[in-house]
Amino acid sequence: MQDRIGSKVRLKLRLSVALLLTVGVWGAATDIAAGQNEWPSRPITLLVPYSAGSASDTLARTLIGPIGRKIGQPIIVEDRPGADGMIAGRDAARAEPNGYTQYFGVTTSLSLAYLLQSNLGFDPRKDYAPVSMVGETAYLLVVNSEIGVKSIPELVALARSKPGALNFSSTGEGSIAHLGMLLLAKKLGIEMTHVPYKSTAQSIVDVASGVIQLQLATIAPTIPLYQAGKVRILGIASDHRTPSLPDIPTLQEQGVADFQAKFSMGVFLPAGTPDGVIKLLNEAIREALADSAVQKQYFQQGFEPKASTPAELAQYVDKEIDSYRKIIADNGIKSH
Repeated sequence: MQDRIGSKVRLKLRLSVALLLTVGVWGAATDIAAGQNEWPSRPITLLVPYSAGSASDTLARTLIGPIGRKIGQPIIVEDRPGADGMIAGRDAARAEPNGYTQYFGVTTSLSLAYLLQSNLGFDPRKDYAPVSMVGETAYLLVVNSEIGVKSIPELVALARSKPGALNFSSTGEGSIAHLGMLLLAKKLGIEMTHVPYKSTAQSIVDVASGVIQLQLATIAPTIPLYQAGKVRILGIASDHRTPSLPDIPTLQEQGVADFQAKFSMGVFLPAGTPDGVIKLLNEAIREALADSAVQKQYFQQGFEPKASTPAELAQYVDKEIDSYRKIIADNGIKSH
């Protein structure tokens, strides 16, 4: 009799423990879901990898108003320049994955840093939760107006008559503009000398004055000098013409097959951020980029507004890493 009573007591205890565990798990899951549903409940920080007044900073500040209105909380831009944009990138990768620290990153800079910076400290393919692309821009092949070059054939003829005499600038060894010019020189069969600068805004002025003969330059700082007749644009390094300069042909149109030099920007969160947060932010970005005022500001900066799914942004970064890995290897560029 006592054994039967003991068995019943033990069975009731086991059932009670199982019930408590079930309630506890259900309660924890409910708390997590509620936390996601309540996001955001306070202001958000958007890390920008370049200084105030840069294209990245301008584009980020253009988006934060409409996104903030959509999600119901203000977004504060915090510029953290340095290390080719990777100080902000590293801080974002190491932030708490709760949606309150976001990263406005240049995809190509992330890809090149992963390939060239030996002490990067994070992996952009694993340590981020991609949210959406926000826009892309192509480089312009720009020459000094006084060197007498008005077309790709004329550039080739001049370069071949003086091997290595033409100087081209970029924002540093291993930068997009540097690798793009190496690839272009190879396709055209010419030799040029590389002169690194810190930014396009600095180097394009020297192209205009004749200190440097040519470069792949970003659109925004080039247009005023182009309109003043100080530089000539030979073509756009893209697979299509840009709305900012619709009359300028692409380099592909002029016979430079399969050549592009462009970069995209996107919003990233730390890996492990809840899916509900990513989904809501993706929807907010899409709505913001459809706004005519936002689009106008993007076009003025030489960018084409472009949203994506999180998976598409992840695939884009993977593709860039693979393509630049080959260019870097082919040209013997070492990591640092």
